[in-house]
Amino acid sequence: MRLGWLPLLVPLCGPLQAQRIITEDIPRFWEAYDALTTAKDRADSVACFQRLYLDRASEGLKRFMKVRDLGAEHYADAAWHSAFWSSVRPNTLRIHEREAAIDAVLDRYERELPGFKRPDVCFAIGRLSTGGTVSGDRILIGSEIVCADSTTDTHELSSWLRSAIRPTDQSVAFVAHEAVHTRQRIGPRAVWGLLTSRLRTQALMEGTADLVAREVAGVSINEQLQAYGMAHEAALWLEFQGAMRGNAISDWLYQGPASKDRPADLGYFMGERIAAAYYARAADKRRALRVLLRTGSAAKVVRRSRYAPPPQAR
Repeated sequence: MRLGWLPLLVPLCGPLQAQRIITEDIPRFWEAYDALTTAKDRADSVACFQRLYLDRASEGLKRFMKVRDLGAEHYADAAWHSAFWSSVRPNTLRIHEREAAIDAVLDRYERELPGFKRPDVCFAIGRLSTGGTVSGDRILIGSEIVCADSTTDTHELSSWLRSAIRPTDQSVAFVAHEAVHTRQRIGPRAVWGLLTSRLRTQALMEGTADLVAREVAGVSINEQLQAYGMAHEAALWLEFQGAMRGNAISDWLYQGPASKDRPADLGYFMGERIAAAYYARAADKRRALRVLLRTGSAAKVVRRSRYAPPPQAR
């Protein structure tokens, strides 16, 4: 469903804010990776990653290290010399080819999202632990996940990681999703929501990011959820209603391989469906978007969306 973002187009006052797309950490990682061939033991491996990669980290990678607990010892303990790492390497070194598309997404966000400020985007190499996150006004991207595609050899990875890797490069889609999170603000009402009804608040935050990325930028990091979500929408909504006022999120968000009988992260799907229903009903689209981006408004959004699965989904 296209939501009609045309009313959000407004002229800009002054030049666009500059931002950087930072890729300098990627060749440094591969330098450390290559040095492992001469490492005699674990201590040498730790030293390689510390000296050649982490000691030379950009500010973005330094933040990545903090929010994802990435230390040299963690890198040294990973299984690096596999078909996956060899095959994904060329893709990570071509990330600069996506810069124009990323800039185009951020240009649209500056034009169409109230109060959006262009963030720096840091592409680094993690340990297959995350595709993307934010720290303040910076977007932090795990390039080994988002740059993997159908040419990447994944046969040695877990079934969960294999399912997380898409047939095409997802770097633009991840930036589009995470950029919305940099616009969302965690004020007192949002903190209260996260403490008392975390599932509802968190699902709306993620769902709003998916909705904006899909409708403004035309990309999604969760397209694989749509077929299952739409086919089971009525049952999912009934289940979500019973859980959303609580703090337990493990059946809906960030559960990764722990989800056995259905796709993980269906809270993204439910959050996007509710956010889309709220936006579609709103007469003032610009105000509706501000409310969706105001992360303390989850209860109001759910109530006023009057969301219900369509009759054909019942």
